[in-house]
Amino acid sequence: MNNQLIMRSLPMVASVLGRKYGVKVVIGGTGAYTDGDTIHLPALPLECNETLIGLARGFVDHEAAHIRETRFDWLRLANLTPLEMHIWNSFEDWRVEHRLARLFPGCRSNFNWLIQHLFGNANEQTADPAMAILNWLLLSVRTWDVQSLIEQRDEVGRFVEIHYPGLIERLNLVLQKVHAYCDSTQDCILYAREVVSLLKDTSASQPPQNRGLRSEETAEKSGPDTLPMDALNRLLTADESNLPNDWGEALATSLRKETPKDVNEALCVAQLGKKATKQISQEDAAITRKASNALRVQLQALLQSSVLSRSKIGRHGRLDARQLHRLSAADARVFRSDGHKVGINTAVHILLDCSGSMRRRIKLTTQVCHAVATALDTINGINVGVTAFPAGTPTDGGNGNDRGPTIWPILKHGERLHENFAVRATGCTPLGEAFWWVLQQMHTLSESRKIILILTDGDPDSFTMALNALEEGKRFGIEVYGLGILSEAITKLLPNHSCIINEVSELAPAMFTMLRGALINHK
Repeated sequence: MNNQLIMRSLPMVASVLGRKYGVKVVIGGTGAYTDGDTIHLPALPLECNETLIGLARGFVDHEAAHIRETRFDWLRLANLTPLEMHIWNSFEDWRVEHRLARLFPGCRSNFNWLIQHLFGNANEQTADPAMAILNWLLLSVRTWDVQSLIEQRDEVGRFVEIHYPGLIERLNLVLQKVHAYCDSTQDCILYAREVVSLLKDTSASQPPQNRGLRSEETAEKSGPDTLPMDALNRLLTADESNLPNDWGEALATSLRKETPKDVNEALCVAQLGKKATKQISQEDAAITRKASNALRVQLQALLQSSVLSRSKIGRHGRLDARQLHRLSAADARVFRSDGHKVGINTAVHILLDCSGSMRRRIKLTTQVCHAVATALDTINGINVGVTAFPAGTPTDGGNGNDRGPTIWPILKHGERLHENFAVRATGCTPLGEAFWWVLQQMHTLSESRKIILILTDGDPDSFTMALNALEEGKRFGIEVYGLGILSEAITKLLPNHSCIINEVSELAPAMFTMLRGALINHK
Protein backbone atom coordinates (compact mmCIF):
# COMPACT_ATOMS: atom_id res chain seq x y z
CA MET A 1 0.00 0.00 0.00
CA ASN A 2 1.10 3.57 -0.69
CA ASN A 3 2.58 5.13 2.47
CA GLN A 4 1.30 8.61 1.62
CA LEU A 5 -2.24 7.27 1.29
CA ILE A 6 -1.91 5.42 4.60
CA MET A 7 -0.79 8.54 6.47
CA ARG A 8 -3.93 10.37 5.26
CA SER A 9 -6.19 7.66 6.70
CA LEU A 10 -6.74 7.78 10.46
CA PRO A 11 -7.46 4.03 10.99
CA MET A 12 -4.37 3.08 9.00
CA VAL A 13 -2.22 5.64 10.85
CA ALA A 14 -3.44 4.20 14.17
CA SER A 15 -2.69 0.66 13.00
CA VAL A 16 0.79 1.52 11.69
CA LEU A 17 1.77 3.40 14.85
CA GLY A 18 0.33 0.72 17.13
CA ARG A 19 2.42 -1.99 15.48
CA LYS A 20 5.45 0.27 15.35
CA TYR A 21 5.35 1.00 19.07
CA GLY A 22 4.09 -2.40 20.20
CA VAL A 23 0.80 -1.11 21.65
CA LYS A 24 -2.89 -1.59 20.84
CA VAL A 25 -4.86 1.32 19.37
CA VAL A 26 -8.66 1.29 19.08
CA ILE A 27 -11.00 3.87 17.54
CA GLY A 28 -14.57 4.27 18.77
CA GLY A 29 -16.67 5.63 21.61
CA THR A 30 -16.27 9.09 23.15
CA GLY A 31 -13.07 8.85 25.18
CA ALA A 32 -9.43 9.65 24.40
CA TYR A 33 -7.23 7.90 26.96
CA THR A 34 -4.97 4.96 27.69
CA ASP A 35 -5.55 2.24 30.27
CA GLY A 36 -1.88 1.29 30.38
CA ASP A 37 -2.18 -1.35 27.65
CA THR A 38 -4.44 0.11 24.98
CA ILE A 39 -4.70 3.61 23.50
CA HIS A 40 -8.31 4.65 22.94
CA LEU A 41 -9.21 7.24 20.30
CA PRO A 42 -12.81 8.52 20.14
CA ALA A 43 -15.06 8.02 17.12
CA LEU A 44 -14.03 10.75 14.70
CA PRO A 45 -15.42 12.21 11.45
CA LEU A 46 -15.36 9.99 8.39
CA GLU A 47 -13.54 12.76 6.54
CA CYS A 48 -10.49 13.60 8.66
CA ASN A 49 -8.44 16.65 7.66
CA GLU A 50 -4.67 16.80 8.10
CA THR A 51 -4.94 18.71 11.38
CA LEU A 52 -7.18 16.07 12.95
CA ILE A 53 -4.94 13.25 11.73
CA GLY A 54 -1.97 15.17 13.15
CA LEU A 55 -3.70 15.46 16.53
CA ALA A 56 -4.55 11.75 16.55
CA ARG A 57 -1.05 10.77 15.46
CA GLY A 58 0.46 12.96 18.17
CA PHE A 59 -1.88 11.51 20.79
CA VAL A 60 -0.90 7.96 19.85
CA ASP A 61 2.80 8.90 19.93
CA HIS A 62 2.38 10.58 23.31
CA GLU A 63 0.41 7.82 24.99
CA ALA A 64 2.60 5.11 23.47
CA ALA A 65 5.60 6.84 25.02
CA HIS A 66 3.95 6.60 28.45
CA ILE A 67 3.00 2.94 27.98
CA ARG A 68 6.56 2.06 26.95
CA GLU A 69 8.54 4.26 29.35
CA THR A 70 6.56 5.36 32.41
CA ARG A 71 6.83 3.24 35.56
CA PHE A 72 3.27 3.54 36.82
CA ASP A 73 4.09 1.29 39.78
CA TRP A 74 6.64 3.84 41.00
CA LEU A 75 4.09 6.59 40.53
CA ARG A 76 1.50 4.77 42.65
CA LEU A 77 4.03 4.20 45.41
CA ALA A 78 5.03 7.89 45.41
CA ASN A 79 1.49 8.93 46.45
CA LEU A 80 1.91 12.42 45.02
CA THR A 81 -0.33 15.37 45.86
CA PRO A 82 -2.43 16.76 42.98
CA LEU A 83 0.03 19.63 42.47
CA GLU A 84 3.05 17.31 42.55
CA MET A 85 1.30 15.03 40.05
CA HIS A 86 0.59 17.94 37.72
CA ILE A 87 4.21 19.10 37.71
CA TRP A 88 5.47 15.52 37.45
CA ASN A 89 3.31 15.11 34.35
CA SER A 90 4.95 18.10 32.66
CA PHE A 91 8.41 16.66 33.30
CA GLU A 92 7.49 13.04 32.51
CA ASP A 93 5.75 13.98 29.27
CA TRP A 94 8.93 15.62 28.02
CA ARG A 95 11.13 12.73 29.20
CA VAL A 96 9.14 9.86 27.67
CA GLU A 97 8.66 11.71 24.38
CA HIS A 98 12.42 12.12 24.10
CA ARG A 99 12.99 8.45 24.86
CA LEU A 100 10.52 7.48 22.15
CA ALA A 101 12.09 9.92 19.67
CA ARG A 102 15.49 8.28 20.19
CA LEU A 103 14.04 4.95 19.08
CA PHE A 104 11.74 6.37 16.40
CA PRO A 105 13.19 9.69 15.17
CA GLY A 106 10.20 10.35 12.92
CA CYS A 107 7.90 10.99 15.86
CA ARG A 108 9.98 14.01 16.91
CA SER A 109 8.46 16.09 14.12
CA ASN A 110 4.99 14.91 15.21
CA PHE A 111 5.64 16.13 18.75
CA ASN A 112 7.05 19.47 17.58
CA TRP A 113 4.05 20.08 15.32
CA LEU A 114 1.72 19.20 18.19
CA ILE A 115 3.48 21.51 20.65
CA GLN A 116 3.30 24.38 18.18
CA HIS A 117 -0.35 23.63 17.42
CA LEU A 118 -1.46 23.50 21.06
CA PHE A 119 0.74 26.23 22.56
CA GLY A 120 1.94 28.31 19.63
CA ASN A 121 -1.10 30.58 19.41
CA ALA A 122 -1.28 33.58 21.67
CA ASN A 123 -3.65 32.68 24.49
CA GLU A 124 -5.21 34.91 27.09
CA GLN A 125 -2.88 35.10 30.05
CA THR A 126 -4.35 33.86 33.30
CA ALA A 127 -5.04 36.52 35.91
CA ASP A 128 -4.12 34.07 38.67
CA PRO A 129 -0.39 34.52 39.38
CA ALA A 130 -0.05 31.07 40.95
CA MET A 131 -1.58 29.32 37.94
CA ALA A 132 0.81 31.32 35.79
CA ILE A 133 3.66 29.45 37.52
CA LEU A 134 2.35 26.17 36.09
CA ASN A 135 1.98 27.74 32.65
CA TRP A 136 5.55 28.99 32.82
CA LEU A 137 6.86 25.56 33.85
CA LEU A 138 5.03 23.86 30.97
CA LEU A 139 6.16 26.43 28.40
CA SER A 140 9.74 26.29 29.71
CA VAL A 141 9.89 22.53 29.22
CA ARG A 142 8.37 22.79 25.75
CA THR A 143 10.78 25.51 24.59
CA TRP A 144 13.58 22.95 24.87
CA ASP A 145 12.23 21.52 21.61
CA VAL A 146 10.16 24.34 20.08
CA GLN A 147 12.02 27.60 20.45
CA SER A 148 9.23 29.64 18.89
CA LEU A 149 7.53 29.45 22.32
CA ILE A 150 10.34 31.35 24.06
CA GLU A 151 8.68 34.76 23.74
CA GLN A 152 5.44 33.39 25.15
CA ARG A 153 7.33 31.75 28.02
CA ASP A 154 9.19 34.95 28.85
CA GLU A 155 5.99 36.99 28.89
CA VAL A 156 4.46 34.59 31.40
CA GLY A 157 7.74 34.61 33.36
CA ARG A 158 7.67 38.38 33.70
CA PHE A 159 4.12 38.19 35.03
CA VAL A 160 5.17 35.59 37.63
CA GLU A 161 8.26 37.59 38.64
CA ILE A 162 6.15 40.65 39.44
CA HIS A 163 4.20 38.69 42.04
CA TYR A 164 6.91 36.33 43.29
CA PRO A 165 10.28 38.09 42.94
CA GLY A 166 13.21 35.69 42.56
CA LEU A 167 11.03 32.59 42.08
CA ILE A 168 11.74 32.21 38.35
CA GLU A 169 15.50 32.13 39.00
CA ARG A 170 15.13 29.41 41.64
CA LEU A 171 12.79 27.36 39.44
CA ASN A 172 15.24 27.65 36.55
CA LEU A 173 17.89 25.92 38.66
CA VAL A 174 15.56 22.92 39.05
CA LEU A 175 14.69 22.92 35.35
CA GLN A 176 18.37 22.84 34.43
CA LYS A 177 18.69 19.60 36.40
CA VAL A 178 15.55 18.18 34.79
CA HIS A 179 16.95 18.90 31.34
CA ALA A 180 20.39 17.48 32.10
CA TYR A 181 19.77 14.56 34.44
CA CYS A 182 16.13 13.45 34.32
CA ASP A 183 16.33 9.83 33.16
CA SER A 184 13.47 7.97 34.85
CA THR A 185 9.98 8.25 36.27
CA GLN A 186 11.53 8.41 39.73
CA ASP A 187 13.72 11.36 38.70
CA CYS A 188 10.64 13.25 37.53
CA ILE A 189 8.94 12.53 40.86
CA LEU A 190 11.92 13.91 42.80
CA TYR A 191 12.18 17.07 40.69
CA ALA A 192 8.41 17.67 40.91
CA ARG A 193 8.66 17.48 44.69
CA GLU A 194 11.59 19.89 44.61
CA VAL A 195 9.52 22.43 42.68
CA VAL A 196 6.63 22.13 45.13
CA SER A 197 9.10 22.54 48.00
CA LEU A 198 10.29 25.81 46.44
CA LEU A 199 6.71 27.02 46.18
CA LYS A 200 6.11 26.19 49.83
CA ASP A 201 9.27 28.08 50.81
CA THR A 202 8.08 31.08 48.80
CA SER A 203 4.77 31.04 50.61
CA ALA A 204 6.39 30.65 54.04
CA SER A 205 8.99 33.35 53.42
CA GLN A 206 6.40 36.14 53.09
CA PRO A 207 5.76 37.83 56.51
CA PRO A 208 2.12 37.40 57.55
CA GLN A 209 1.61 41.13 58.02
CA ASN A 210 2.68 41.75 54.41
CA ARG A 211 0.69 39.00 52.73
CA GLY A 212 -2.28 41.26 52.14
CA LEU A 213 -0.22 44.15 50.78
CA ARG A 214 0.25 44.70 47.06
CA SER A 215 1.88 47.28 44.92
CA GLU A 216 -0.23 49.15 42.35
CA GLU A 217 1.60 47.26 39.59
CA THR A 218 0.73 43.91 41.19
CA ALA A 219 -2.91 44.91 41.59
CA GLU A 220 -3.11 46.02 38.00
CA LYS A 221 -1.59 42.75 36.71
CA SER A 222 -3.40 40.28 38.95
CA GLY A 223 -6.84 41.78 39.19
CA PRO A 224 -8.80 43.24 42.12
CA ASP A 225 -9.64 39.96 43.88
CA THR A 226 -6.34 38.04 43.66
CA LEU A 227 -3.68 38.28 46.37
CA PRO A 228 -0.44 36.59 45.24
CA MET A 229 0.22 34.64 48.44
CA ASP A 230 -3.41 33.65 48.80
CA ALA A 231 -3.32 32.39 45.24
CA LEU A 232 -0.12 30.44 45.91
CA ASN A 233 -1.58 28.87 49.05
CA ARG A 234 -4.68 27.83 47.10
CA LEU A 235 -2.43 26.27 44.48
CA LEU A 236 -0.50 24.28 47.09
CA THR A 237 -3.72 22.75 48.45
CA ALA A 238 -5.62 22.52 45.16
CA ASP A 239 -7.28 19.28 44.13
CA GLU A 240 -7.16 17.89 40.60
CA SER A 241 -10.34 19.69 39.49
CA ASN A 242 -8.83 23.08 40.31
CA LEU A 243 -5.65 22.55 38.30
CA PRO A 244 -5.34 23.24 34.56
CA ASN A 245 -5.32 20.39 32.07
CA ASP A 246 -1.96 18.78 31.53
CA TRP A 247 -0.47 18.27 28.06
CA GLY A 248 -2.09 14.88 27.45
CA GLU A 249 -5.50 15.97 28.67
CA ALA A 250 -5.40 19.13 26.51
CA LEU A 251 -4.72 16.91 23.51
CA ALA A 252 -7.47 14.45 24.49
CA THR A 253 -9.95 17.32 24.87
CA SER A 254 -9.12 18.55 21.36
CA LEU A 255 -9.87 15.06 19.99
CA ARG A 256 -13.10 14.63 21.95
CA LYS A 257 -14.43 17.89 20.51
CA GLU A 258 -14.20 16.34 17.04
CA THR A 259 -16.52 13.41 17.81
CA PRO A 260 -19.61 13.77 15.55
CA LYS A 261 -23.03 13.80 17.17
CA ASP A 262 -24.45 11.65 14.38
CA VAL A 263 -23.11 8.10 14.67
CA ASN A 264 -23.54 7.67 10.92
CA GLU A 265 -20.95 10.40 10.38
CA ALA A 266 -18.44 8.88 12.82
CA LEU A 267 -15.45 6.71 12.03
CA CYS A 268 -15.15 3.65 14.24
CA VAL A 269 -13.00 0.52 13.95
CA ALA A 270 -14.18 -2.81 15.35
CA GLN A 271 -12.23 -4.31 18.22
CA LEU A 272 -11.16 -7.86 18.82
CA GLY A 273 -13.90 -9.73 20.66
CA LYS A 274 -14.67 -13.36 21.39
CA LYS A 275 -17.05 -15.63 19.53
CA ALA A 276 -17.63 -19.33 20.01
CA THR A 277 -17.00 -21.52 16.97
CA LYS A 278 -17.41 -25.22 16.46
CA GLN A 279 -16.65 -27.79 13.79
CA ILE A 280 -19.08 -27.97 10.89
CA SER A 281 -21.08 -31.19 10.62
CA GLN A 282 -19.95 -34.07 8.42
CA GLU A 283 -22.93 -33.45 6.16
CA ASP A 284 -21.96 -29.80 5.72
CA ALA A 285 -18.31 -30.76 5.20
CA ALA A 286 -19.28 -33.06 2.34
CA ILE A 287 -21.35 -30.34 0.71
CA THR A 288 -18.61 -27.73 1.00
CA ARG A 289 -15.97 -30.17 -0.26
CA LYS A 290 -17.95 -30.74 -3.46
CA ALA A 291 -18.49 -27.00 -3.96
CA SER A 292 -14.88 -26.13 -3.21
CA ASN A 293 -13.53 -28.61 -5.76
CA ALA A 294 -15.61 -27.04 -8.50
CA LEU A 295 -14.65 -23.56 -7.42
CA ARG A 296 -10.91 -24.28 -7.14
CA VAL A 297 -10.59 -25.32 -10.77
CA GLN A 298 -12.24 -22.12 -11.98
CA LEU A 299 -10.46 -19.74 -9.59
CA GLN A 300 -6.90 -20.95 -10.10
CA ALA A 301 -6.56 -19.40 -13.55
CA LEU A 302 -8.14 -16.12 -12.43
CA LEU A 303 -6.11 -15.39 -9.33
CA GLN A 304 -2.70 -15.10 -10.97
CA SER A 305 -0.68 -12.00 -10.19
CA SER A 306 2.87 -10.81 -10.69
CA VAL A 307 5.43 -12.36 -8.34
CA LEU A 308 9.05 -11.43 -7.97
CA SER A 309 11.57 -13.96 -9.27
CA ARG A 310 15.35 -14.14 -8.84
CA SER A 311 17.14 -10.99 -10.02
CA LYS A 312 19.41 -11.19 -13.05
CA ILE A 313 22.80 -9.71 -13.96
CA GLY A 314 23.01 -8.11 -17.41
CA ARG A 315 23.66 -4.96 -19.43
CA HIS A 316 20.54 -3.12 -18.26
CA GLY A 317 19.03 -2.24 -14.89
CA ARG A 318 20.54 -0.85 -11.68
CA LEU A 319 24.32 -0.67 -11.28
CA ASP A 320 25.51 -3.45 -8.95
CA ALA A 321 28.77 -2.43 -7.28
CA ARG A 322 29.56 -6.08 -6.54
CA GLN A 323 29.84 -6.77 -10.31
CA LEU A 324 32.27 -3.95 -11.15
CA HIS A 325 35.20 -6.39 -11.26
CA ARG A 326 33.78 -7.65 -14.58
CA LEU A 327 34.84 -4.39 -16.27
CA SER A 328 38.51 -5.38 -15.99
CA ALA A 329 37.70 -8.26 -18.34
CA ALA A 330 35.67 -6.02 -20.71
CA ASP A 331 32.46 -7.62 -19.42
CA ALA A 332 29.66 -5.04 -19.43
CA ARG A 333 27.29 -7.18 -17.35
CA VAL A 334 27.43 -5.01 -14.23
CA PHE A 335 23.72 -4.17 -13.93
CA ARG A 336 21.04 -6.00 -11.91
CA SER A 337 17.36 -6.22 -12.84
CA ASP A 338 14.48 -7.82 -10.96
CA GLY A 339 12.71 -10.53 -12.88
CA HIS A 340 8.94 -11.00 -12.83
CA LYS A 341 6.83 -13.92 -13.80
CA VAL A 342 3.13 -14.57 -13.82
CA GLY A 343 2.09 -16.55 -10.79
CA ILE A 344 -0.24 -16.41 -7.80
CA ASN A 345 0.73 -14.10 -4.95
CA THR A 346 -2.58 -13.09 -3.42
CA ALA A 347 -4.03 -12.52 0.05
CA VAL A 348 -7.77 -13.12 0.31
CA HIS A 349 -9.79 -12.22 3.40
CA ILE A 350 -13.38 -13.41 3.81
CA LEU A 351 -15.55 -11.16 6.00
CA LEU A 352 -18.41 -13.26 7.35
CA ASP A 353 -21.62 -11.55 8.48
CA CYS A 354 -23.14 -13.56 11.35
CA SER A 355 -25.58 -10.92 12.59
CA GLY A 356 -29.04 -11.74 13.95
CA SER A 357 -30.71 -11.51 10.52
CA MET A 358 -28.59 -14.51 9.49
CA ARG A 359 -30.33 -16.91 11.88
CA ARG A 360 -32.21 -18.77 9.14
CA ARG A 361 -29.33 -18.44 6.68
CA ILE A 362 -26.28 -19.04 8.84
CA LYS A 363 -26.03 -22.73 7.84
CA LEU A 364 -25.86 -21.82 4.15
CA THR A 365 -23.52 -18.91 4.86
CA THR A 366 -21.01 -20.99 6.81
CA GLN A 367 -21.12 -23.65 4.09
CA VAL A 368 -20.32 -21.02 1.47
CA CYS A 369 -17.60 -19.49 3.64
CA HIS A 370 -15.91 -22.82 4.29
CA ALA A 371 -16.17 -23.84 0.63
CA VAL A 372 -14.51 -20.62 -0.57
CA ALA A 373 -11.79 -20.83 2.10
CA THR A 374 -11.10 -24.48 1.26
CA ALA A 375 -10.93 -23.81 -2.49
CA LEU A 376 -8.53 -20.90 -1.99
CA ASP A 377 -6.39 -22.74 0.53
CA THR A 378 -5.63 -25.53 -1.94
CA ILE A 379 -4.17 -23.07 -4.48
CA ASN A 380 -0.46 -22.43 -4.01
CA GLY A 381 0.32 -18.75 -3.54
CA ILE A 382 -2.95 -17.78 -1.84
CA ASN A 383 -2.94 -16.63 1.79
CA VAL A 384 -6.50 -16.85 3.12
CA GLY A 385 -8.04 -15.40 6.29
CA VAL A 386 -11.61 -15.39 7.64
CA THR A 387 -13.18 -12.97 10.13
CA ALA A 388 -16.69 -13.08 11.62
CA PHE A 389 -18.65 -10.05 12.80
CA PRO A 390 -20.06 -9.15 15.25
CA ALA A 391 -18.37 -11.12 18.03
CA GLY A 392 -20.92 -11.51 20.76
CA THR A 393 -24.45 -10.36 21.49
CA PRO A 394 -25.55 -6.71 21.70
CA THR A 395 -25.14 -6.85 25.47
CA ASP A 396 -21.80 -8.61 25.86
CA GLY A 397 -19.53 -6.83 23.45
CA GLY A 398 -21.16 -7.20 20.06
CA ASN A 399 -22.77 -3.85 19.42
CA GLY A 400 -24.65 -2.38 22.34
CA ASN A 401 -22.13 -1.46 25.01
CA ASP A 402 -19.24 0.96 25.49
CA ARG A 403 -16.74 -1.31 23.77
CA GLY A 404 -18.50 -0.91 20.46
CA PRO A 405 -18.55 -3.35 17.54
CA THR A 406 -16.30 -6.40 17.71
CA ILE A 407 -14.96 -9.08 15.39
CA TRP A 408 -13.52 -12.57 15.80
CA PRO A 409 -10.84 -14.09 13.51
CA ILE A 410 -12.01 -17.57 12.55
CA LEU A 411 -8.91 -18.19 10.43
CA LYS A 412 -5.85 -15.96 10.66
CA HIS A 413 -3.57 -15.39 7.69
CA GLY A 414 -0.86 -18.05 7.73
CA GLU A 415 -2.88 -20.37 9.98
CA ARG A 416 -3.61 -23.91 8.86
CA LEU A 417 -7.14 -24.41 7.54
CA HIS A 418 -9.54 -26.09 9.98
CA GLU A 419 -13.26 -26.87 10.04
CA ASN A 420 -14.31 -24.73 13.05
CA PHE A 421 -16.47 -22.46 10.91
CA ALA A 422 -19.88 -23.05 12.54
CA VAL A 423 -20.96 -19.87 14.35
CA ARG A 424 -24.12 -18.54 15.96
CA ALA A 425 -25.99 -15.63 14.37
CA THR A 426 -26.61 -12.73 16.74
CA GLY A 427 -26.28 -8.96 17.02
CA CYS A 428 -26.33 -6.14 14.47
CA THR A 429 -24.36 -5.60 11.24
CA PRO A 430 -21.31 -3.31 11.83
CA LEU A 431 -19.91 -3.93 8.35
CA GLY A 432 -18.01 -0.65 8.05
CA GLU A 433 -16.32 -1.04 11.43
CA ALA A 434 -15.39 -4.67 10.69
CA PHE A 435 -14.09 -3.77 7.23
CA TRP A 436 -11.74 -1.15 8.72
CA TRP A 437 -10.34 -3.79 11.09
CA VAL A 438 -9.64 -6.13 8.15
CA LEU A 439 -7.93 -3.31 6.24
CA GLN A 440 -5.62 -2.75 9.22
CA GLN A 441 -4.63 -6.42 9.17
CA MET A 442 -4.13 -6.66 5.41
CA HIS A 443 -1.83 -3.70 4.92
CA THR A 444 0.97 -5.59 6.71
CA LEU A 445 0.75 -8.63 4.43
CA SER A 446 3.46 -9.08 1.81
CA GLU A 447 1.31 -10.37 -1.04
CA SER A 448 1.25 -8.15 -4.13
CA ARG A 449 -2.47 -8.58 -4.57
CA LYS A 450 -5.13 -8.28 -1.86
CA ILE A 451 -8.82 -9.17 -2.02
CA ILE A 452 -11.64 -8.87 0.52
CA LEU A 453 -14.77 -10.96 -0.03
CA ILE A 454 -17.85 -9.97 1.99
CA LEU A 455 -20.54 -12.58 2.75
CA THR A 456 -23.70 -10.87 3.98
CA ASP A 457 -27.49 -11.02 3.83
CA GLY A 458 -28.59 -7.47 4.54
CA ASP A 459 -27.88 -3.79 4.96
CA PRO A 460 -25.11 -2.58 7.29
CA ASP A 461 -25.91 -0.64 10.46
CA SER A 462 -24.49 2.49 8.81
CA PHE A 463 -24.57 2.54 5.03
CA THR A 464 -22.48 5.75 5.01
CA MET A 465 -19.73 4.28 7.17
CA ALA A 466 -19.66 1.01 5.21
CA LEU A 467 -19.49 2.82 1.86
CA ASN A 468 -16.70 5.09 3.14
CA ALA A 469 -14.69 2.09 4.38
CA LEU A 470 -15.10 0.24 1.09
CA GLU A 471 -14.04 3.31 -0.91
CA GLU A 472 -10.96 3.71 1.29
CA GLY A 473 -10.08 0.06 0.75
CA LYS A 474 -10.24 0.51 -3.02
CA ARG A 475 -8.07 3.62 -2.70
CA PHE A 476 -5.41 1.45 -1.04
CA GLY A 477 -5.52 -0.98 -3.95
CA ILE A 478 -7.67 -3.60 -2.20
CA GLU A 479 -10.13 -5.43 -4.46
CA VAL A 480 -13.53 -5.79 -2.79
CA TYR A 481 -16.24 -8.27 -3.79
CA GLY A 482 -19.51 -9.30 -2.22
CA LEU A 483 -21.66 -12.41 -2.05
CA GLY A 484 -25.28 -11.82 -1.10
CA ILE A 485 -26.80 -14.77 0.74
CA LEU A 486 -30.49 -14.91 -0.27
CA SER A 487 -30.40 -11.11 -0.39
CA GLU A 488 -29.60 -8.37 -2.91
CA ALA A 489 -28.57 -5.80 -0.25
CA ILE A 490 -24.84 -6.11 -1.05
CA THR A 491 -25.45 -4.92 -4.62
CA LYS A 492 -26.17 -1.41 -3.28
CA LEU A 493 -22.63 -1.22 -1.87
CA LEU A 494 -20.86 -3.15 -4.65
CA PRO A 495 -23.08 -2.91 -7.73
CA ASN A 496 -20.42 -4.13 -10.17
CA HIS A 497 -18.54 -6.53 -7.91
CA SER A 498 -21.20 -8.66 -6.25
CA CYS A 499 -23.57 -11.51 -6.95
CA ILE A 500 -26.38 -13.36 -5.21
CA ILE A 501 -26.60 -17.07 -4.37
CA ASN A 502 -29.49 -19.05 -2.95
CA GLU A 503 -27.77 -22.41 -2.40
CA VAL A 504 -24.24 -23.83 -2.27
CA SER A 505 -24.45 -25.38 -5.73
CA GLU A 506 -24.63 -21.86 -7.18
CA LEU A 507 -21.34 -20.83 -5.56
CA ALA A 508 -18.86 -21.87 -8.25
CA PRO A 509 -20.63 -20.35 -11.27
CA ALA A 510 -21.60 -17.22 -9.33
CA MET A 511 -18.06 -16.59 -8.09
CA PHE A 512 -16.60 -17.29 -11.52
CA THR A 513 -19.01 -14.88 -13.19
CA MET A 514 -18.34 -12.15 -10.63
CA LEU A 515 -14.55 -12.45 -10.66
CA ARG A 516 -13.82 -13.27 -14.26
CA GLY A 517 -13.94 -9.85 -15.87
CA ALA A 518 -12.35 -7.94 -12.99
CA LEU A 519 -9.57 -10.43 -12.33
CA ILE A 520 -8.61 -10.93 -15.98
CA ASN A 521 -8.39 -7.16 -16.43
CA HIS A 522 -6.12 -6.98 -13.37
CA LYS A 523 -3.40 -9.15 -14.94
